[in-house]
Amino acid sequence: MKFGSVMLDESAGKILAHKMLMPDGSGLFNKGRLLSTDDVETLRSLNIESVIVGALAATDLHENEAARRVGIAIAGESVKVTAPGVGRANLTALAMGPLRINVPVLDRLNNIDEGITIATLREHTLVHRGQLLTLVKIIPYGVPIARVEDIEAIAKEAGGIIRVRELQSCSVALVISGPESARESLMEDFSVPVRTRIEQLGSQLNTIDYVPHTASAIAHAIYTHQTAHDLILLAGISATIDHEDVIPSALREAGGSVAHFGVPVDPGSLLMLGYLGKTPVIGAPGCIKSLKTNVIDMILPRLLAGERLTRADLVAMGHGGLLEDISERPMPRHLPRQEGVD
Repeated sequence: MKFGSVMLDESAGKILAHKMLMPDGSGLFNKGRLLSTDDVETLRSLNIESVIVGALAATDLHENEAARRVGIAIAGESVKVTAPGVGRANLTALAMGPLRINVPVLDRLNNIDEGITIATLREHTLVHRGQLLTLVKIIPYGVPIARVEDIEAIAKEAGGIIRVRELQSCSVALVISGPESARESLMEDFSVPVRTRIEQLGSQLNTIDYVPHTASAIAHAIYTHQTAHDLILLAGISATIDHEDVIPSALREAGGSVAHFGVPVDPGSLLMLGYLGKTPVIGAPGCIKSLKTNVIDMILPRLLAGERLTRADLVAMGHGGLLEDISERPMPRHLPRQEGVD
C-alpha cells in the first residue's frame, strides 16, 4: 500500500487517511473513507489542495476483508466471528467454558506482518457465552494478500487457534473428613462454598459424605463414589502437607495415583490433584471454604470441561498464580508490623 500526501486531482478512488473537518470545526469526512469524485469536488470547494491518503496495490487486501479472513482462519470450536468494519474482527464465545489458545502459533501469527494484530484474553480464562475473546485489528488500510494467505495456511495446519472447551454437566461428590466432634462445623464450612462453585459451573454436587480423617476411611469413600461421579473433592480438617499425608495416601490406597501435589498458586498452594481411573480427585486446600478466587477456581472449570490436567499444567499456573489474599486465613501475607522490625 502506498501512503502519503497527494494533490486533490489524484485523490479520487483512494482512502482518506485522516478525518477532515469543516471550517467551523464540524465533521466532514471520517478517516478510511474511499474518496469519490463528488468528495473531491467538496474538498476543492473548501480550497483544499492536497490530502493524505492510502492507495491499495493490486496485491493488497482491504483492511475489512483482511480482518474478516484472519478472524475466520483462527476461530475454532464454540467461537463466533463478526467483522464490524474499521479493520476489525471480533471473536466471541458461543459457550461457557475455559478458553483454549494455541499460544505458540498465536505468537507466530502475530510475527507475520506488523499490520496484522491478534489480541486475546489469557489462555484458560473462564469465559461466558457472548464474551469477547479475541480482537483482530488490521492497522493500515490494507495489507498484502500473501500475508493473509500465510496466516490462513498456518492456522489450517494447526487447527482452531482460539476455541472454547464447553463446560459439561457433571456429577460431583464432596468427601469431608474429620473427627465426629467437628462434623457440624466442617459440614457447614465446606458444603455451601463447594455447592455454590459447582452449580455456577453448570454441574451438580450430588453427594456430601462425612468420614473420619484416616487414609482407610477416605480411601473407602473415594472408591465408593468413583463409579457414580465425574469428579471427587476431598476436604479435611487438616490440609495436605506431604505426599505421605492422609489424603494422598488415601487416594493411593483406593487404587488411584497422585498427578501433582503443591501448586504455585496462592491462596491454594496445598492442593493435590490425582486420578482414580478417569475420575479426577482433588485434595482441596483450606481456601476452598472461601468464595474468593483461589486455586480451585483455576482448575475446576478445566476439569469440568473434560480436560485431564497433568503436573505440567499445574506447575504452569505459577504465572498469574498470585491471587488476592483471603483475610480469613490463619496466616495472611501481611502480618502486623512488630516494633523494631523493618
